[in-house]
Amino acid sequence: MNWKSMNWKRTVTAFAAVTLFSVPAWAGSFGVYGSYWDSDQADKSEGGGARVGFNLVKFLELDFHGTYYSSFSTDVLGQIVEVRAKPVDGGLRVNLLPGGPINPYVGAGVTYYILDTDRGEIDNQTGIYGQAGVEFGGDSTRFFVEALWRKMDTTVTLSAFDRDTQFDGIAANAGFAWRWGK
Repeated sequence: MNWKSMNWKRTVTAFAAVTLFSVPAWAGSFGVYGSYWDSDQADKSEGGGARVGFNLVKFLELDFHGTYYSSFSTDVLGQIVEVRAKPVDGGLRVNLLPGGPINPYVGAGVTYYILDTDRGEIDNQTGIYGQAGVEFGGDSTRFFVEALWRKMDTTVTLSAFDRDTQFDGIAANAGFAWRWGK
C-alpha cells in the first residue's frame, strides 16, 4: 500500500471538509420562493423552492437552487403524459451592487434534473441555466425576483415509442432571502 498516496488523499479530504464546513461562517444567504416555468415542448408549471448562496468574494456568490414543479404535460403520440421535475441548480452569481439597498445580479450554472412521469419512463438529465435578477431590502432581509433561461432535453418513453422533449424555456422566481455575514 502506498502511504504517501493515502496521506495525500487524507489531507485533501480534510482540507475540503474544513473549507466546506467553514463556508457558512463567512457570508451568504438563504431564501424561499415561488416559481413558474414555461418550457418549449412540454407545457408550463408552477412550483416552489429554496436557494442558498455563499459569498466567495464580495461580488461573487456560489449559488444553489432546488425547485419542485408538479405538473408539466407533454404529448407522446397523442397520449398526454404528466411530468414532475425537480431541478437542482449550482452555479456562480455576480452581484453588481452587493452593499446597496438594490442589488442587480447575473449568473449561470449547471442543473441536474430529477424527472418523474405518471406513465412510461423519463430519463433524468443535466442541463444549463442563465439567470438575471434583482433583490432589494435591508441588510439581512430582502425580496428578490429573477428570471432563468433553462436548457434541457430528455426522452419520454411510452410503451415502445420514444419522444425527445425539450424543456428549454424561461422560469421566473420571486421570494424572500435572508443574508448573514458581510
